[in-house]
Amino acid sequence: MNNHILMINPNSSKSVTSSMAEELAGPDKNLNVRIEYATIADAPEAIETAADVEIAHKMTFDFVSHSIADAYVIACFCDPGVTDLRQAGYQNVFGIGDSAMHMAANMGKKFGIISILEASIERHAEQAARTGLNTMLAGDVALDLGVLELADKKIARPRIETVGKSLRDEYDAGVLILGCAGMGIHRLWLQDLLRIPVIDPCWAGLGMAATALGTFKN
Repeated sequence: MNNHILMINPNSSKSVTSSMAEELAGPDKNLNVRIEYATIADAPEAIETAADVEIAHKMTFDFVSHSIADAYVIACFCDPGVTDLRQAGYQNVFGIGDSAMHMAANMGKKFGIISILEASIERHAEQAARTGLNTMLAGDVALDLGVLELADKKIARPRIETVGKSLRDEYDAGVLILGCAGMGIHRLWLQDLLRIPVIDPCWAGLGMAATALGTFKN
C-alpha cells in the first residue's frame, strides 16, 4: 500500500473532518491506498461567504504546496484552490464539487444540488459551467442552514427532505448531490426516502482520486 491520498477539509471544523472520515470508513476499505484526513486549522470554521471562499482558496493552495501525497482531494464543495493547483503543475488534485457533478452526469439523468445557503447557488452554477455540465443541472435549492447545523439531524433532516423532494418532483432531478462536505451523514437516509441516487461529494472526490491512482482492490 504505497499510494497516499490526502483528504483536506479547507475549514477549521474538526467535527466536519471527523464526520467525513467516519462516512468514508466503509467505502475506503475497498481501496488499496493510505488515506489521511487533514483540517486547515487557521481557516474559517465554516466556508459560507464569498470572503470565506477567498481565504479558503489561498489557504488550500498553501497547505497542498507544503504537503506530500500522491493525490489530493479538496473536501469543500466550492473546490477552493483546485484550479490554481492544477495550473501550478499538480496533476492529481480533485475537488469534491467537480467530482460529484461528473459522477451525477455519468448516471444519465439531470442532477439537482442541495445547497446549504442561497449564496452558494451562484457559485455552483459557475462550477457547472466550467465543467461543461450546466445543461445537466436541473436545479439548485438552498437549505438555509449553516455548515455546522448539518450535523444535527433533528434540525437538518426535515429541511433536507423538503428540498430533496422539491428537486425530484418540481425540478425533475433524477440524481441529487449533497452540496457540502458535512452532509454525507444524510446520504443513505435520503436515498432510501426518495428512491433516487444521492451522491456524497466526498466519496465522489475520493473515488476520482483512487481511479487516477489505480488503487482499487482486486
